[in-house]
Amino acid sequence: MTVTLREVAVWARDYAFAARMHVRSAIDVRPPRLRGMPGARVHVILIPGVVERWPFMEPLAKRMIAAGHAVHFLPELDRHTVPVREAAVIVGAAVDRVAAAHPHAQIVLVGHSKGGLSGKRLLIDRASEPTAPQPAGLVALAPPFAGSSRARLLVRVPAIRELDPSDERLLALAAERGADRRIRVVLPRLDPHIPDNAFPEGVAGVRLRASGHFRPLATREAARAVLAAIDELAPAPHDQDDPARADRS
Repeated sequence: MTVTLREVAVWARDYAFAARMHVRSAIDVRPPRLRGMPGARVHVILIPGVVERWPFMEPLAKRMIAAGHAVHFLPELDRHTVPVREAAVIVGAAVDRVAAAHPHAQIVLVGHSKGGLSGKRLLIDRASEPTAPQPAGLVALAPPFAGSSRARLLVRVPAIRELDPSDERLLALAAERGADRRIRVVLPRLDPHIPDNAFPEGVAGVRLRASGHFRPLATREAARAVLAAIDELAPAPHDQDDPARADRS
């Protein structure tokens, strides 16, 4: 498998950021402290990627709070090494907790990498439970919706195996299209972990100018894209009644 010099440079910067997050995850065992305003109109549930603990999502969470949203981490997901379907159950429990505590809020899932898969799984599962709390949608940052060819290099690692493009579970999830209109995708220009990343057919999204798989979690550009997607999925009441906004969407 060919790796370009440009990818090597992106990879080096990416892993420098990831290494800092992993070190912090290992030495800081305190629970998440960021929450935002309890009365916020939108409550965001942050789903980290595979082998990532909740601190990976903290830089993005700070920008969510600055924009007026409340945020909820998933420390119970630990390093997100469980299969997507099991992770979706954990996400669903968080949705239920937030909906019970904030019944008038809109809930949006924001998932990084594999977190996007788990978020999509939850959206699909909840569609068959109309009486259960329903998230307004999912913003997926650098998601491997079609898998990653690089995952084949680590196919013996159970946490990575599900990201192999030929994995039956991944293919089945990709074939389920009922939640597509409630998903927005934010893709890096170059993603060394998902070299062929692309927008799934029928799913709206934007491509960043910046590259990297992990570093976008801490960039202003990616945060702006995620916030814009949240606004689309959970518009304010006056935006829902605005014909001009409807014409733009």
